[in-house]
Amino acid sequence: MKKSKFSYSNRTKILVVGMVVFVTLQVTSLFTDIIEENRIYQLGFSICILGWVISMYLDGKAKKD
Repeated sequence: MKKSKFSYSNRTKILVVGMVVFVTLQVTSLFTDIIEENRIYQLGFSICILGWVISMYLDGKAKKD
């Protein structure tokens, strides 16, 4: 089995899972009446994006050392 040339830290994987959760909640709230629309979903997604960018920067910086 071929290994991927990308290796992500656990921190990055957790943030990506958080983004998927918040996007799923946002889409579900827009198109169904199961849950109500809430700005917390957008805020959580934004925080995950910022964390992901910082995490990717730190991962790249750590690999240069």
